[in-house]
Amino acid sequence: MATTVITMLGLGLTATPAHGASGVRAAVVNAAKAYLGTPYRLAYGWTCGVQAVDCECLNRHAIWDGTKAATGRGLQLNYWLQGQINQGRRVSTPRPGDLVFWDTNPNDGIRYGGDLDHTGVYIGNNRVIDANAYYGYVKNDSVTLGGTEPNPLFIDVLTPNGY
Repeated sequence: MATTVITMLGLGLTATPAHGASGVRAAVVNAAKAYLGTPYRLAYGWTCGVQAVDCECLNRHAIWDGTKAATGRGLQLNYWLQGQINQGRRVSTPRPGDLVFWDTNPNDGIRYGGDLDHTGVYIGNNRVIDANAYYGYVKNDSVTLGGTEPNPLFIDVLTPNGY
C-alpha cells in the first residue's frame, strides 16, 4: 500500500490510505503522534492552534486530522472535556483512537461529572499521547500517567459518529 504525505494545518502527517474502522483508528493515532514534542499551552474554547496545544486541543486535532486523512470527512470534537465525552460512548476495552480521560484533581469532588482535568488519545498497549501541562509538551505516556491515575475513563467517539 502506498504511503502519502499530507500537510494539514502546517504539520506534515504521513498517512497510509486507510479504509474501514481500523484504518481510521490508525490514522487518528498517526495524527496524535505528529504532535509529539509540541509545546503545551492552555487554550480556551476554540482558540487553540497547532504550534502549542492543550489536552482538549490535541484530541480535537488528532480526531479531525485522522478522520479527514482516512475518509475525507473530518470529525469535529467539542472544545471542552465533558462535551468530548458526550460525543462518544464509554468502553471498558479501549482501542487505538479512543479518548482517555482522567480526574487528576481528587479534591474537586466531581468524578467524571463535569470538571474533568485531563485527556489524551489512546494509541494501544496501555499508552496514550497527551498534551501534558506538568511536562510542558505533548508526550507518549502510560495510560495511568505513570501510575498516578489508576482509573482512566475510555471513550469511543469514532464508532458512534459513523467512523
